Amino acid sequence: MEDNTTQEETQLPSVDFISFITDLVTTTHLYLQGFKDPETDNVIINLGLAKRMIDTIEMLEEKTKGNLSAPESNFLANSLYDLRMGYVRAVNSQKDSPEQDLAAPEEEREDDVSNEDNRTPELEETTNEE
Repeated sequence: MEDNTTQEETQLPSVDFISFITDLVTTTHLYLQGFKDPETDNVIINLGLAKRMIDTIEMLEEKTKGNLSAPESNFLANSLYDLRMGYVRAVNSQKDSPEQDLAAPEEEREDDVSNEDNRTPELEETTNEE
């Protein structure tokens, strides 16, 4: 059993800053674009969690400013831009198609007052003013 664990660990790619950000970006894209629930076959889109992931990546950008290589910094900035634009598109498509109401931010759902976990702050909070 110990040999299998050691073999699995050696096959995993090394973790560096870009691969870490890539994992966060991929997760955020899943929340923005949706993924199928294997049990119900419903597509799950969660703009609240997408917004939280974008905020997390923004925090990492702020905390690592000046400590990243040029490729890392560029990758981070480009990824954030892509995610912000994806978030705007997702919010706008929610406004255009009310059948995706379950994943809409709370401000847009008039019929569901009790869901406070899925709030989506305004986009201005996602921009990183320098």
